[in-house]
Amino acid sequence: MNIEQLLTGTKAYAKKTFAVLENSDIITYGDLSLCVDKLSIVFSKLNLKQQDKILLSTQDKRSYTEILISAFRYGLAVVLIDPNAKVDRVKAIVQSVQPNAFFIDAQLKIDWAIDSAAVIEVNRQTSAKKKFFQKVFSKNTLPTEGGNSENIYPACLNQSEKESSKYPNRIEPDSIAYIIYTSGSTSDPKGVVISHKNLFAHLKTLSEVYGLNDESRLLNLLNVYHADGVVQGPLLAFYCGGTWFSPFKLDTSQLDLIYYAIYKYEISHFFVVPTLLSFFEKYHEGFEDSFQTDQFKFIISVAAHLDVKLWHTISTIFKTQVVNVYGLTETVAGSIFCGPNPNNFKIGTIGKPIDCDIKIINEAGQTVNSSEKGELLLKGNHIMLGYFNNPVATNTVLRDGWLHTGDLARQDDEGFIHIVGRIKSMINTGGFRVQPEEIEEIILKLDEVEACKVIGLPDKFLVEKMVACIKPKENVVLTELNLFKFFRQNLEPEKVPHEIHFFEEMPRGISGKIQVEKLKNLISEKRIAPEVSSEKTLDTIRHQAAAIFNVDIHEINQLSSSSSVSGWDSLNNLVLITKLEELYDIEFATSEIMVMNSINAINSVINKKIKK
Repeated sequence: MNIEQLLTGTKAYAKKTFAVLENSDIITYGDLSLCVDKLSIVFSKLNLKQQDKILLSTQDKRSYTEILISAFRYGLAVVLIDPNAKVDRVKAIVQSVQPNAFFIDAQLKIDWAIDSAAVIEVNRQTSAKKKFFQKVFSKNTLPTEGGNSENIYPACLNQSEKESSKYPNRIEPDSIAYIIYTSGSTSDPKGVVISHKNLFAHLKTLSEVYGLNDESRLLNLLNVYHADGVVQGPLLAFYCGGTWFSPFKLDTSQLDLIYYAIYKYEISHFFVVPTLLSFFEKYHEGFEDSFQTDQFKFIISVAAHLDVKLWHTISTIFKTQVVNVYGLTETVAGSIFCGPNPNNFKIGTIGKPIDCDIKIINEAGQTVNSSEKGELLLKGNHIMLGYFNNPVATNTVLRDGWLHTGDLARQDDEGFIHIVGRIKSMINTGGFRVQPEEIEEIILKLDEVEACKVIGLPDKFLVEKMVACIKPKENVVLTELNLFKFFRQNLEPEKVPHEIHFFEEMPRGISGKIQVEKLKNLISEKRIAPEVSSEKTLDTIRHQAAAIFNVDIHEINQLSSSSSVSGWDSLNNLVLITKLEELYDIEFATSEIMVMNSINAINSVINKKIKK
């Protein structure tokens, strides 16, 4: 199936729901088909032609999905940039890609200093306001607030109501569908180029592996600017004719919303990262039967290593299968699948390859014997075309048609693949793959820093905790608080280090290279087990919160909450709660966790438990 065939097929089920999004926003397949037709006219008016590149970045999931699929049908190459990306990174990508047009939120045009005549601002509120005024005023007296509607989406669609669609009859399989930039230095951005052939070959694989059909209902709350969010969310639902559900933002302090969603929306497949499963393991009281519905098939874990103990625990608590998928942005989404078929299911492994070939090689490039470890290589129709405008990086990982993953693996006698380590320095934190060199490049922009190294340390919830090791210049004072403020200004939230450690000297080898293992040992020696403070409970909570959220103690008061404190996100909320359980030797119930989103609420819950 290709994009033309899929859109032709939507006419048979135009009234069927394609997506259920935030604020009860519903897209039908008919809505989507009509939008594709209208956007083709908008693309034409922008003088766009096949394989021209558009940059897409918006917080509005509906607009994102409509523009993305419409661009595929028109043959455009879509550059996906997370709205949280920082300006230096965006500038480097724009410089490399040279987009022919931009479809971005109005604020991003300002924040990123986008200077182009071909900018369509995504603003659904302006469109809704216009529709309201059209009911009240005649066309001649319609207010003009919001600017030229030709440059605002989706208002611009109204300009093409009387015109016929103008997309091409055929999209070449090898043409670019999208480009996603993975973590990398600003000076050497790596844009993964995925063709239509790559994308639709892999969507076919995913659909068959998961047993999807037009009755499938996929709950995927992952970031749509990452491969697993977009490919295994809206695009996979679109491919199988099913429904994608993303009715609220992923917030681990409100796990009850997810549990209830399984029932409410009759979900069949639920996509998660292992970090989210860690939350389920800890907070499940009263929700153990959440996945015991007639429609639910299995949980699908993606993007990071799935710990064996966690895997067993989740399967036991919720009495459901957890499918484990191994893949990279460079492979569209997956490659090797552990489950759901019993023939390729073995807990503790990543399963077996489906619709692709694998081999494991040693340092000499020779294929190793069974049970011997080596680098995992992949080959198949889903392997990327390469890194955009970066032949050096492409030739490093793509050789003779094989993708060198940088992961160390072994294959057992039954054919199951085990990941045993990494060659690359990539840090996998909370389901996000972060290149430490990117963070180091930002840190070294500070005049006060002489040397730095960013490393990953094992963590129960994050898989790996990102730690910045810094050597300040002589006679310079650097504080953690100022550094964290600098990080938040220059890095996306998932790339901000979780800890900072200062060193008078970095441990180096004979060659002068910083020795990572010695750094890890030094950090372990620095860490001291927490002691219960003799201060009042409220003050103890404030001090712990300030330390974990990396803010000044004076920024934390009794009224502070997750909505008012920088750094108080879902993951850090869990870290704080876990630390308080250790300090007070108590255990919070799931129902208590759900309300612990402010200092006052946390203090109240702890005092009640202490008095019992």
